[in-house]
Amino acid sequence: MNKILMFLEKYLAAAFVLIIGLTLRFRTKTQPAVGNVIYAFWHRDMIPLLIKHKFHKFTILVSSSKDGELIAGPARILGYRTVRGSSNRKSISSLKKLAEVGKNNTLGVTPDGPKGPSHVAKTGVVFLSYITGNPIIPIAVDIKPEITFNSWDKFRFPLLFSKINLSYGEPIFVSHKDEFETKLAELQTAMEKLESKNKI
Repeated sequence: MNKILMFLEKYLAAAFVLIIGLTLRFRTKTQPAVGNVIYAFWHRDMIPLLIKHKFHKFTILVSSSKDGELIAGPARILGYRTVRGSSNRKSISSLKKLAEVGKNNTLGVTPDGPKGPSHVAKTGVVFLSYITGNPIIPIAVDIKPEITFNSWDKFRFPLLFSKINLSYGEPIFVSHKDEFETKLAELQTAMEKLESKNKI
C-alpha cells in the first residue's frame, strides 16, 4: 500500500506544483550562469527553484530519508535527476555520485540540508566544487505571499499568483584543498548578502 501511495504522490505533487507554477510571477534580478555549475540555495527555497528550472535536466541532492522521497519523486517527474544523501562532506558516497555526474552536468545543492542548522553552509558543496572543477553559484529567493511550514528550515511554499524574486550570485571557484574553510566562509557571506538584496 505504501508503494502505491508514494507512486501516486509523486505524480499528484508534480501536477500540483506545475499548476501553481503557471500562476507565479518570477522576477530574475541577476541572470543564471552558463555552463556546468553547482547552484547553492537554502533548503527552504527548494520549491520555487524546482518550478523555475523544471525540465532543465539538472541533478539535485535530496535527503535519503523517507521525507526526502516526497521531494525526490515529484522532482524526477519534473525532469530532474536525483542523488540521495547529504551535503555534509562526511556523506562521501553521495558526494562521489554527485561529483561524477557534475563533471558534465549542472548540480543543485542545499548546503544547509538535509537537517540543518538552517542557513548554515556545510563543507560538502565546497568539496564538490573542488573535485568537479565547477564553480559554486549562490542563489537567493524571496516569495510574497507564501506559506511557511513549522519545520527546522521554515520550508516555504508559494501561493497562487505569488511574486518570486531570484538572484544568482558571482561564481566561487575552489582550486585547492587548503581553501575549503575560506571558500565556505565566502559562500556563507555571499548567500547572506545576496538574500538581503533580493527582497520583494
